[in-house]
Formats: sequence, C-alpha cells, structure tokens
Amino acid sequence: MTRGRLLVLTPRFPYPVIGGDRLRIHAICRALARDHSLTLLSLCERREDFDPALVDDAVFDRIERVHLPRWRSLAQTALAIPGRTPLQVAYYRSPAFARRVAALLPQHDLALAHLIRTGDHLLRERTIPTVLEMTDAISMNYARVREHGVKGIRARIYAIEQARLRAYEARMPRYFDTVSLIADTDAANLWGNDLPSNLVVASNGVDCDALPFRDRTGNPPVAVFIGNMHSAQNMDACRYFVQDILPLLPEATVREFRIVGRIRDGDAAWLRQHPRVTVTGEVASIPAEVADAAIGVCPVRIGAGVQNKVLEYMALGLPTVSSPVGHEGLAAVASRDLLVAATPTDFVAAIEQIITDPALATALARHARQFVEERHGWDATLRPLTDRIGAMIATSTRSRIASSARS
Repeated sequence: MTRGRLLVLTPRFPYPVIGGDRLRIHAICRALARDHSLTLLSLCERREDFDPALVDDAVFDRIERVHLPRWRSLAQTALAIPGRTPLQVAYYRSPAFARRVAALLPQHDLALAHLIRTGDHLLRERTIPTVLEMTDAISMNYARVREHGVKGIRARIYAIEQARLRAYEARMPRYFDTVSLIADTDAANLWGNDLPSNLVVASNGVDCDALPFRDRTGNPPVAVFIGNMHSAQNMDACRYFVQDILPLLPEATVREFRIVGRIRDGDAAWLRQHPRVTVTGEVASIPAEVADAAIGVCPVRIGAGVQNKVLEYMALGLPTVSSPVGHEGLAAVASRDLLVAATPTDFVAAIEQIITDPALATALARHARQFVEERHGWDATLRPLTDRIGAMIATSTRSRIASSARS
C-alpha cells in the first residue's frame, strides 16, 4: 500500500476520546494511521483544548489547533440567519482555520473533513482528493427534534435549520470525491433510491477488548443508560425514561435507573430529584461502573446513524431494550439480539420480560455479544471507508509522481 499524507479537519479537538463524534473520527484516524501519515487540524472553542497532555497516543504525526472563540461563532451564526447557509456551518467558519487549511493542503495527498462543519472549508478544493465524513444525516436528527416537544421560537428556528441542512447535505456528493455515512437509513433519508456513486456507508464499531462481557445472572434490578449527556438526544431520552417509563415500573423490576456519562450540573440536578435515579457523571471506567447492572436501555427518540451505547451494552453483556430509533441502522435482530420497544408500555413489558426471565436475559446477552464481535469490530466496520481512502491516495500519489517527472 502506498503510504500517503492525510490532512484531517475536525470541528472539535478529538481528545479526550469521549462522545460518539470524537470516538468515531478517532477510530477512523487510528485505522488510517497504520498505513499513512496523518496531520490533525482542529478548531478549538476552549483554551483547555490546547493542553498537550490531552493527547495520549501516537495516531497523528502532527497536530495543529486554531482557536475559535464562542463569541465569534455566535456572531457568525446571527449574521447567517437571513441567508441559506445552515447555522451550524456558519458557527464553525473561521478565517484563521481557512488560512491554515490552504497552507497545509499542498503538503498532503488527501484531505478528510469530519462533518459538514469543517467540510465547508473544502468545497472548492480541487488540487487533491477530498473526503467528507458526514457521520449522520443531521437534518433527519433535526426533524425528529421538532417532533418531540420543541415549541415557540425554538421550533421555528429548528424548522429553518432543518430545511437548510437537508438541502446542504444533499448537495455534498457534488463537492467531494467521497462522502461517508454510518447507516443506510441516513443515506435513504437524504437521497432515496438515487444514491450517489461516491457514497460509502461504514458503520460504527466497538472495542470488545475494552468492553469485557460479564454474566449478569443474579445482578440486582439496575437499568443503565450510557451516554454523553451534553447531547440533546441523550438528555431527551433520559427525560422520557424518567417521566414516562420509570413511574410505570415497580421497584422490584427497576430498583435504580443509573445514568453514566458527562452531564451539566443543571441537568444532573433535575434528574436526581426523581426517585430511583442515580447520576454518576463522567467515570474512570464504564465497565466497572455498570458491573452490577442487569439491563441496558436506549429510549432515544431523537437521533440518526447508529447509537454506540447499544453496541456498548451488547459488548458488555447487558441485555438491551431499545427504541426503534436506537435500533435503526443496526442489523441486530429484534427478539434475538435485543428487544425493541416503541412506547412506554412496550418498554415496561420488555424490561419486565428480561428481569423476570433469566434464561431470556442470558440468551439475549450472548447473542448480542456474538453479533458485535462478528459485525461491529472497528476494523471491519470502517474497512469500506479506509480501503476507499487507501485507493484514492494511491491514485493521487501516482499522479503527483508523474507530474513531478514531467516537470
């Protein structure tokens, strides 16, 4: 394989590797770093992101960071309201970042942009191949946000942004040599049956070595939710479970609902006021924190792509109950690998099934672990994308060598 030089653009510094978006781009870069040299160029809103101690691996050969203060992002967003540019694209625009992109591009064989937020800086790039890692159809996520309780001026803003995002995302294959998404459902939402020829679908994965399987037989009736609670969809999921599902469950079925992950103080305080709810915040070890749990729940109503928490539950041996949105994008078989629940009463019935039937719980857990081992190791899920990038780099390098020879 030709060893290439990749420029990777991210809207946030991907360290520490916490949260779905950071986890995915870090996994992609870790896979690519085995065969190529990677330069990271990140936008950073916080000065803390410039701390060199945050980087604890050797994925990138070179790292550059550009500060984008929040006040500037908010000003740019306000100025974009009368136009057609998605507000989140405007939020991440940075002249300083654009200048560094322009300076670094000639030194590389391929540019990989993470999300449309940085992809915007490569729309007119034609000197080297470009890849846009879209991850999710964000417009589909926004449409679901509007369906679940957003009212007033916020509802109007979401409606405007969703329409802009959908049009913007649908155009992206025109500007990039390759675009990638996590799930077929997201691709179908954007393009129907007329899928772009330069689209790659590469699902999310899990590190099964870091998420050891544990037999849950005899564990107390503890249900867990794992996720970055700074995410609107995760907070909505926990509010939904606490308000609409947990009150229907007797204490013998769910003694404790434990929420594991980064969370804002105000959100933690709101959740803790409810009986049987424990909020841990960020923890040193997720497997250790959920070692005594009996079940994993994913009552996500808002989202797109693949829910990593479901894959993590499966790897850890937690029998899983998921909403249809949480199951979306996965080839996991309902009633064999997990249970799927569409309503609060469905959730109650599914959780009671697992808690009262140890044989079912064990079967679900073992089938789920087998599923993630066979289908969702990072190397396997990302191979369609990493192989495509490898081929693009080989072509780009040959072209550069031939051009140099002619000159």
